[in-house]
Amino acid sequence: MFLERKAIKKEDSELISKQARKKLLWSLRSEFAWTGKKVPGIVTLNGKEYRLQELLLSFEEKESLGPEDTAKIQALLPALKAGAEINENRLETEKLTNAEANFLYEEAGGLLRAEIEFKDLLEKRFGKKDRDLKKLLESQKVADEKRWQQFIKNIKY
Repeated sequence: MFLERKAIKKEDSELISKQARKKLLWSLRSEFAWTGKKVPGIVTLNGKEYRLQELLLSFEEKESLGPEDTAKIQALLPALKAGAEINENRLETEKLTNAEANFLYEEAGGLLRAEIEFKDLLEKRFGKKDRDLKKLLESQKVADEKRWQQFIKNIKY
């Protein structure tokens, strides 16, 4: 799961500072943490390996999704969310180097991006807005604002 140790710079092998960790966590918890992130190629979720890019491409190439495809996507969505949450939790609690922390951050962002992409596929399939996504974005806005206020409060004192 972690980066290979081949060409790691000295600063990447140092333990992540408390401030850098907070910065990564704040960014990961923001409303659009997935923006600019790439969907991971291969990822292991719940002990099962997924080729997310290939799977996404195969679904996008289809003119319409069948019930079996829809079921696969709906089964995958909770695993993507859980994978991102696991990485976030590890980023928050574990003793990590800068390289490991950045990897967890990028992978979590990529998993969130994959979740959005697969939800978009379902939206196209049903021809309507995904109400759950809208609720998620609204709740994330509120949570982001609360975290921002707490962050500002911690800096002041």
